[in-house]
Amino acid sequence: LKIGLEDLNLHRIIGAGTFGQVWLVSRITSNLTKRPYALKVQSKYDLIKSGQAKVVVREKNVMAQFHSPFVVKLVVSFHDERYVYMVMDLYQGGELFTVMHSSPTGMLSESVAKFYLAGIAEGLAYMHRLCFVYRDLKPENVLIDDKGYPIIVDLGFCKKITNKTYTMCGTPLYIAPEVILNRGHSWSADYWSLGVLMYEMLVGRTPFYRSKMGKSELFKAIVYAKLKPPEHVSPEALTLLAGLLKRDPAKRLGSLASGEDDILNHPWFGSLDRELLFLKKLDAPFVPRVENSLDSDNFDNWDHIEDFRERQLPDLSAEQAAIFSSF
Repeated sequence: LKIGLEDLNLHRIIGAGTFGQVWLVSRITSNLTKRPYALKVQSKYDLIKSGQAKVVVREKNVMAQFHSPFVVKLVVSFHDERYVYMVMDLYQGGELFTVMHSSPTGMLSESVAKFYLAGIAEGLAYMHRLCFVYRDLKPENVLIDDKGYPIIVDLGFCKKITNKTYTMCGTPLYIAPEVILNRGHSWSADYWSLGVLMYEMLVGRTPFYRSKMGKSELFKAIVYAKLKPPEHVSPEALTLLAGLLKRDPAKRLGSLASGEDDILNHPWFGSLDRELLFLKKLDAPFVPRVENSLDSDNFDNWDHIEDFRERQLPDLSAEQAAIFSSF
């Protein structure tokens, strides 16, 4: 599919970060309907200045390889003199974070948590089968599609590995002990993060953080603190949590002989039909209210943010411009 900026109508900003903006855009298709997309726009100059240029090129290349119903889909990418553009499928249900924290307790029932965690685990298992470790699982990085299914997004830390990698990265609350200890980590680090996310869904907070805790205290707790099992969850949930939150990555669920099947076929998931889940034929616990193909009500309002492409930026050298040639 060939798409350029001239083929897209930019409607409004639905996300903004340090290096760019995400726009709700649409394209008029051959049958004259408006097809919506998410367009991520990033400044080449800002990316180079911050040392993120090669990271974004890698992220684009990684996204282009992934074709899973539970992982963000890249439709096309392109660039001009000053910006790189990634056109992605649009997921209109907003963040999993919002779903999790919409109840007064911040907790989800086990049946609801089961649905989201099964989809996320399938997405992680897909990446792992292709030898990629994701490394940034958190509720803000999971979007909900129009059917109510979870989609893993933001592949900036995703990396292909053959054995272990040693880069310290991720979001502190969800980082595995072996990442903190710099002992090298692999795919099992993602399953630790899945355990933290499961705990947060069922308990309403992450397992190791306590009020006013600094980062070093948090890391110490992740590596050493004894985790008190939550009292109100089922025995099956407790065994899955214990298996995912094993500090020894070699003994963690997902790292044993049966790999991800030890997680996805765990008794806690019980009668959840993996095939129907994969085909998105199960009823989701929450189907987002979407009025039309350009509805952005489930996203934060960014109308106060200006289009950052109107800034004046220095020209790039030929060497700097070459970094983005594969876009």
